[in-house]
Amino acid sequence: MKSSSLARITAAAAFLLALGSFAASQSNDFGPAKVAYDDYIKRPSLQMRTRGRIKLAQTGDVRALKILSDSYGKAEDPKDHVKYLLTSICSQYLREESFVPIYKEWREKYTTPGDAWLWYRSLLIHADNAGNDELVATVKSTRGLFIRAAAMEALAECSAEQCLPLLLELLPAWKQNIKEFKGIDRTVMLECAIRMMYARAHELGTDNFRNVGLQLIPWMADKETDPRTRLVMARYLREMLGGEKLFVNGEPWLDKLLNPTREEPRDSRYVSVPPTKFVGVEATGVRIAYVIDLSDSMMKPMSVKEKEEIKKPPPPKGPVTPGRGEKADKPAPEEPKEEPKKEEDINDKLPWDKIKCRFHAAREYLKLSLQSLRPEQFYCVIMVGTTAELAKSTTGLVPATPANIQATIRELDNITPGPATDVRKDGVLMGDTNLHGGIHRAFKVKKGGMVKEYEYVDPSTFPEGADTVFVLSDGDPTDDDWAIPDKRDKDDQTGDPETRTKMPDQDVLRFPGPYGYRYEGTYLPDDVRRLNLFRKCEIHCIGIGEASYGLLQNIAKWGMGQVKMVGSGSGK
Repeated sequence: MKSSSLARITAAAAFLLALGSFAASQSNDFGPAKVAYDDYIKRPSLQMRTRGRIKLAQTGDVRALKILSDSYGKAEDPKDHVKYLLTSICSQYLREESFVPIYKEWREKYTTPGDAWLWYRSLLIHADNAGNDELVATVKSTRGLFIRAAAMEALAECSAEQCLPLLLELLPAWKQNIKEFKGIDRTVMLECAIRMMYARAHELGTDNFRNVGLQLIPWMADKETDPRTRLVMARYLREMLGGEKLFVNGEPWLDKLLNPTREEPRDSRYVSVPPTKFVGVEATGVRIAYVIDLSDSMMKPMSVKEKEEIKKPPPPKGPVTPGRGEKADKPAPEEPKEEPKKEEDINDKLPWDKIKCRFHAAREYLKLSLQSLRPEQFYCVIMVGTTAELAKSTTGLVPATPANIQATIRELDNITPGPATDVRKDGVLMGDTNLHGGIHRAFKVKKGGMVKEYEYVDPSTFPEGADTVFVLSDGDPTDDDWAIPDKRDKDDQTGDPETRTKMPDQDVLRFPGPYGYRYEGTYLPDDVRRLNLFRKCEIHCIGIGEASYGLLQNIAKWGMGQVKMVGSGSGK
């Protein structure tokens, strides 16, 4: 047989194979879903447009992926969040091998820093179906900083075996170009590198792990390395190597790497970051954002049992999974230790005779935490209700000076609840629960104000934005920043979102976006994952009363944080 004939037969076979794949990825549900999508996509609310996109994606049809990926470049307002949601919805429902070429075509059309989320999620799908070579090639390419960083994060999330060998290739090159390797490039690359090392923590003790550490840890001592990066690296190193203190010098970690059984150094030359506590939860950070739920449900009275529970320390942090692959070989957490005297003294400082409701407890614990901040720290308070607002005394991250802290305490003390209503029987504060808006602002805030959009890749937020986030809430999210009136679907019930009180049905209701109703358990923590993909803030959650442990756990896990539950959710 002639070679040209063989080529034609091979090409024909490939075409038939592709046709078979296309047919297999078509769904009988696509036609009705497309009709529904065409209606939903014209609706005014982000909630309804999201419903249409989800309905289309749930068909698992290749045509759905083509429609949704094509709409990415024509995203309507809010453009940035529509793009994030399109990426997440497709990644959730359209993951088969036959879709891999479409994802590749999609992401290669869009290569700005704001498209890093698309690259990260689509590269994870590529890795699941076709291996990690594409991810490694993207890291080693000349693409933009955040595109390469997205590939590094995807490799870490997969716990890819290429992580350590790739770092051993990259680190000498960074050292060789040390004069150019600075600023935001150094910040992002070093922090992605330590995340990749952490993803292979089960290789602790091997030559590869040790050699990566010997090359990566010394960057902490370089004067061009941002203090924030030293903090991020120290957090990961403590997770991997153990110890009580969070050293921001490299020497103690190098010593732990080479001499794991040696006692932790106490030399004052080795600077460690002292902890900051809020409701007994301990954090390690310099720039702290407090996200405080002031929805009307926070007016619910606290029981004697809840008052006792809130004084207790959080449960010990369990084993951490570095990525989607193998788990770090870490011992099980120790049993909770007896409450230290210092913590008991702090609790004793609170005016328990005046603490009647959840709001009172949150306010008093927040005041205590603010008073414990050190002058070199920065902070802001974000108050969450129907809207999420920065406190007037913290219009950005402000220095923790006595004057600033007293101004914030006065502002907190001046919050006066409103009288009870027929539905909100315990009184009112700031309305519904826009938890996403509060967390979103915690990532937008920086010294001097807030960035407008694409905060997760805004270079100014890395050295000036929050590195630690505390979240306190007492219930499910019921609102977000994109709530507007829209026609209700037949299964939408009319009622009060905070109290779940049923009311007579109406044709038009106020619909928040997907972070505040119906899909909040999926897309709110998913957006926290995006927000923290490169920022690597420590995120801790305190849940009171009806707060969902599952939701708070899904938020905290993307910030290597803890969850403390008080009240009905405390046993979950």
